[in-house]
Amino acid sequence: MTNGAWLIRYHDFISNKETQQFAIVDGPTVISDSQNALLLVLDSSFNPPHWGHYTLVKKAYECYRDLYPGKSVHVLLSLSVNNADKGGEKPATFDKRVAMMHIMARILEDKMPEVEVSIGLSVFPKFVDKDASIRKQFFQHGEVVYLVGYDTIVRIFDAKYYKPDTPAIVLNEFMRQTELCCLTRLSGDVTPEMQQRYPLDILHGEYEPSIPKEWGNRIKVIANDAKYIGVSSSAIRKEITTNRGNLDLDGLQQLLPGEIISYIVGHSKAKSIFEG
Repeated sequence: MTNGAWLIRYHDFISNKETQQFAIVDGPTVISDSQNALLLVLDSSFNPPHWGHYTLVKKAYECYRDLYPGKSVHVLLSLSVNNADKGGEKPATFDKRVAMMHIMARILEDKMPEVEVSIGLSVFPKFVDKDASIRKQFFQHGEVVYLVGYDTIVRIFDAKYYKPDTPAIVLNEFMRQTELCCLTRLSGDVTPEMQQRYPLDILHGEYEPSIPKEWGNRIKVIANDAKYIGVSSSAIRKEITTNRGNLDLDGLQQLLPGEIISYIVGHSKAKSIFEG
C-alpha cells in the first residue's frame, strides 16, 4: 500500500473513531480464509518500533509455524489510540507512529516473505475489547495469538482493570479462544528465568482464583536474544531527544532498523518527534 493510501485510511479512522472504533489502515483489510490461517497480533505503542518488536514477531512465527504446519501466517500490528495507563498521544503523534509501523511492516514482509502484515487501529485499551473487534471485522474463525512482553502480560491479568469483577470472569472467553506469547525482557526484580516459569506457576495454581490455573496452557514464554532483552521504547526516545544534535547512529542501529532511524532523523527538524 502506498503512503497516501494508509494515510487516508488513518485520517478517516481518526475522524470517525467514535463510531468506527476499529479499522485496518494498511495491508489486507480482512482475512477471508481465516480457518486455514494463524493470526499473530503484536499490540504496542510503537513509540518507536524497534528490533525488540521484530524479534518478538520472528520468534513467535518460528514457534507457531512448527505447531500449526500448513497454516498461513498473518501478522497484525495493532495500536490503540487510547491506552489503559497513559493518556493522550504524546510524545510521538499517532500519524508518525503509524508511519513507522508501515516501515516495520515492510521490513517484516521483506525478511519473512511468507508472512502478510496488516496495521490496525482501535479505540480500545483492553485486550478483551480489542480481540472482539478484531474477530468481528478482520479475522473471524482462526487461531489468534497475542504477542506481548512480560510487563504487558502481567498488566493483562492485573485485577485493577476489571473491578468489581475479576480477570477470571472478564477474560474467560478471551483466554478460551486465544493464546499469549511472551518474550522475556528486563523487568525490575523479575528475572528472565522467573518469567519463563510464569506459565508453570499459573498451572500450579499460584495465582488462583484471579488467574485460573488452566490458563497456563495458553501462555508461552520465549527466551529473548541477549542483545535485545533490555531494549525499550522509552530508553530509545530519551536517547534521541537528549542527543538529537549528536546522535550515535551506529549505537541506534543496534536498537532500531535503519529505515526507522532515517524516518526519525528526517522528521526531527527543530526538535525531536518524541518531544510532542
